[in-house]
Amino acid sequence: MFPVLLMADVHTIDEKEVVCKFVISPVSYRVSSMRLHRFFVSHDVSKGGTITLPEPKVIHQMRSVFRFHPGDKVVLFNGDGTDYVSEIVTLERERGTFHIVEQRPALWKPRVKLTMVVSMTKKDTIEWSIQKAVELGVSVFVPVISQRSEKKGFNTERVRRIIIEATEQSGRADLMEVSEPVSLDEWLVRGDGCVIAFHTSGETLSMTDVSGHISITTFIGPEGGWSDEELSIFKEKGFLIRSLSTPVLRAETAVTSVASILVQATHR
Repeated sequence: MFPVLLMADVHTIDEKEVVCKFVISPVSYRVSSMRLHRFFVSHDVSKGGTITLPEPKVIHQMRSVFRFHPGDKVVLFNGDGTDYVSEIVTLERERGTFHIVEQRPALWKPRVKLTMVVSMTKKDTIEWSIQKAVELGVSVFVPVISQRSEKKGFNTERVRRIIIEATEQSGRADLMEVSEPVSLDEWLVRGDGCVIAFHTSGETLSMTDVSGHISITTFIGPEGGWSDEELSIFKEKGFLIRSLSTPVLRAETAVTSVASILVQATHR
């Protein structure tokens, strides 16, 4: 199965109603009709040439999972925005030697910084939301503890693995930032650029709300939505209160819907 990007073709009707058409776009590199697998490495590979990387987990994947051998080609990236097409020279037990044969700019780069502040939900749904946020191009994901949050924390190491795997498959060359869960009050003073809190009571989102902004922060509530007290605070701080022209969405569905609309709309 090839990795894909889910993108939304956004149309605006009278600057009030947002209509989206979702398109599945495959992401892969091909050399001599063979798709190259992408691997995240934590070391600097930008100098090119022949490099040795002490990356035990990556080397294990290459040797034991994909059964790669010297002479095979892979794509390495370390989050600097560039993909490095590399030929395997050696694969030892905990390290590998690679020859960088080509440097390619990322297949996709965000044009705006999209920060999603999301109220904590159950383990499986918050992890699913994080995975899809990576695939859709979100820059920063902030789990917050609100009055109606269902969960107070998550496994940081597991979440990092989810982010890396989603990044490898999606074609992104940068890693989405994810913070430790913090209180909603802590993030109320950090809103950057255009700040939008989503709630069913808000006006329908318009593209004029985000036009011209290079940084957008969105607040997505838990099951049951933001409390009346939290909504009052949002309004006092001057946040835009907006909704989508949809039925009531589950929290994880709202994350993917908002990310799809805003990333595609600002990427044009």
